[in-house]
Amino acid sequence: MVTKNASNWNGETILSLTIWPHRSCSKKTFHAVILLIAFVLLIPPLLFLELKFAVAILPFSLVSVSLLYLFCERSFQDSKLSETLKIFPERIVLHRSEPTGEIKTWSANPFWIRVCLHKKGPVENYLTLRGNGKEVEVGSFLTPMERKDLNNLIVNSISKLKTKNFSS
Repeated sequence: MVTKNASNWNGETILSLTIWPHRSCSKKTFHAVILLIAFVLLIPPLLFLELKFAVAILPFSLVSVSLLYLFCERSFQDSKLSETLKIFPERIVLHRSEPTGEIKTWSANPFWIRVCLHKKGPVENYLTLRGNGKEVEVGSFLTPMERKDLNNLIVNSISKLKTKNFSS
């Protein structure tokens, strides 16, 4: 997902965008699905008339619901990842907020950076920014088409900066 704000030289920011992984459902929906699955998996053992059958099936149902819950919680934790890219007339800044709360920052002069879209990188349309002695990945969690669109957006913004034509 991407949010974008752009302004001209007077606003100082040429491009400001925030990207984050797609979230397929909200926490509320997730809890409703877990309850439904728990109901579906925990009711059959109780329908057996003999206790030994219920005791044999119940642990597997509990483990299934518990694992689903833990993996989905991990997915929600991982989705706290976000990247903020800002292009100013004299500086480009990338902030990456990790799910752990750690923030990594990279910056360089936009006139000297190189935007690289690798068709055959670790993933399709692998997008990196190279400058200031480092190469950083952008949008690792985006789809290949989204990375291609992001590449075009960054390249267009930087080319506007280099031509000093902020109106187009």
